[in-house]
Amino acid sequence: MIAETLRPSALLFDLDGTLADSFAAIRDALNAGLREHGLGEYDLAWVKTHVGRGAAELVRDAVGAGSDEALRRSVGARFGAHYREIYLEQTPPLPGAGDVLAFVAARVGGKVAVISNKYEELSRAWLAHWGLAPHVAVVVGPETYGVRKPDPGALVPVLERFGVSPADALLVGDMQVDVAAARAAGVPMLAVQSDPAAAEALRAAGAVDVLPAVAEVPAWLVRHGLGWR
Repeated sequence: MIAETLRPSALLFDLDGTLADSFAAIRDALNAGLREHGLGEYDLAWVKTHVGRGAAELVRDAVGAGSDEALRRSVGARFGAHYREIYLEQTPPLPGAGDVLAFVAARVGGKVAVISNKYEELSRAWLAHWGLAPHVAVVVGPETYGVRKPDPGALVPVLERFGVSPADALLVGDMQVDVAAARAAGVPMLAVQSDPAAAEALRAAGAVDVLPAVAEVPAWLVRHGLGWR
């Protein structure tokens, strides 16, 4: 159910699939690492359903959970090396992402964070590369606090830094891991997902609403947030 009186004082955003069109670059880098080890490749649809928990879990799924650990580490290392070479240029912002960040930052006094299971350094570099860094006060990755979503410890320190209670924040994300993290931290979660089946699953998991594109977030906030204009 949509909270008609929702008026967030801080906005927390996932990165991949929410602000960033990330999946093609992840697929290409993963497949390059797999090819180097004589392993089969995966298409974009597979990648979209297996990202979100971090690179190690993605590689584990691609290589096979029962595979040799040394092989997984080697594939992971090559995947990471390829990804660092291509991800900035080949990961454009999703349409309207910059305008969304600017809009919300102006209305919450700059209390905007990006909380991703991508390493903090990579997220920071991406935000700077595409000119979005000025709108984001805090960037969190798994190395920032030693946890990754869905652990609420990825969110709670950010709220404490902002001086905002969980109920007065809003997390915007595109995957189940985002819903789970928000629920564990007591933060309302707004989903961005264009796939109908995935959207319904996110709604069933507890998202307050599901939008087909991040560009629609400002209009949604105006409709459902008191004081948002």
